Amino acid sequence: MNEAKKPFPYLIVGISLLLGCMFLGFFFLAVTNEPEYMPSHQKKLAEAAHVQHQ
Repeated sequence: MNEAKKPFPYLIVGISLLLGCMFLGFFFLAVTNEPEYMPSHQKKLAEAAHVQHQ
């Protein structure tokens, strides 16, 4: 009876690790990429356009 229950914890641990890594990867991408609607990004675009027109 114990042998039938052994794979279950490993399955839960594997799924938890996979979901945790996916979440951390998504969180890392969200933190490193600045969205276009942020004011600091709009200022950078305005400065770049101003420099190109000079």
